[in-house]
Amino acid sequence: MTTISNRLDRRSAGAVDEGVSARPKVAARPNRGLMARRRELNRTEPWRDWAAIAVLNHAQLLVIALIKPSWPWLLLAALPLAVTLATGTLTVLHDAGHRRFSRKEWPNVFAVQTAVPLGLWVSHWTLKHRVHHRASQVFPVDEATRNNLVRMHPGVPLKPFHRFQHIYAWGLYGLAWVGELNSQITFVIKGNVVGVEVPPPGARLRSFLFEKAFCAVVLLPYILLLGWAKLAVYVITAMTLGAVLAAIVLVVGHINEGLYPPSEVPSQKEWSRHLVRTTANFNTTNRAVRWFTGGMTHHLAHHLKPVAPRHQLPKLNDTVVQDVVAKSGLPLVEYPTLIAATRSHGRRLRELGRPDFVEPVVPSR
Repeated sequence: MTTISNRLDRRSAGAVDEGVSARPKVAARPNRGLMARRRELNRTEPWRDWAAIAVLNHAQLLVIALIKPSWPWLLLAALPLAVTLATGTLTVLHDAGHRRFSRKEWPNVFAVQTAVPLGLWVSHWTLKHRVHHRASQVFPVDEATRNNLVRMHPGVPLKPFHRFQHIYAWGLYGLAWVGELNSQITFVIKGNVVGVEVPPPGARLRSFLFEKAFCAVVLLPYILLLGWAKLAVYVITAMTLGAVLAAIVLVVGHINEGLYPPSEVPSQKEWSRHLVRTTANFNTTNRAVRWFTGGMTHHLAHHLKPVAPRHQLPKLNDTVVQDVVAKSGLPLVEYPTLIAATRSHGRRLRELGRPDFVEPVVPSR
């Protein structure tokens, strides 16, 4: 049994992923003083950003549906849509995963399906993201650590093709939406999210079909105006390009030079230190980048206080983060720009793909 305690959920549940044979005990969430209470949530910020992103995405969809451009222009128009869809995923979906729109599930589903109509399944993604925060970079509990095509954790068995992953990974990032769809279907069938209580099969299927139908209704006017074929090409192209952007923003925060996850599950006492050694920041002084990346510029601050509003992250970075880093005895991994973080991520992928690479030993406290 894998038991994870969480103040946000206030429940414990057994692991249900039959694909993981050895499931480590996951440490309880640490340092309650760092965790924001639900009553401290600022509901204005997520709804404001939802409105902005919804307008940006639907304005582009409507313009394309009305002018019906030729194929070359349609593909070119997918570029700006890719940026706003990536921002919507990093912002609106992420906020929904933390129930920032409402304690109830339906406003969060409404927010995502209206602002980012990409076929996302909010209920499923929320469970996975909850596990990510409770067991960040803990192999094999955190889903991000179990990727076999791109070795992102030293616990993943090394394959010969991993030697080239720093070259081919970028293309696979564009297919992240395919992987997400596969994850959704697998969850409907098996309910395989480790470490949380999952709904019964019937409830999973109803939730899946409802959210897909909701997304289809939102896209229906554009299908009628533009035609399903052109809309599919337009949206899938934007999704693929946007997936690259969103994936890069997320992976540079956990798989990078200077970030070395432990081979064992950290204790509750060591959890804050664990986050320091497995989480990186970038572009912490640029407000525009912070908005377009959903606050992932301050990734460590977000993990230390997951439900903190984005506008509080810079202050947390200057206070709570600095205090935790000082007590950990470890360096803070922070990059001046997203480009610098991305380059470093590429080098880390090369390290993880080399059979002769030995993970550095992180000194004890």
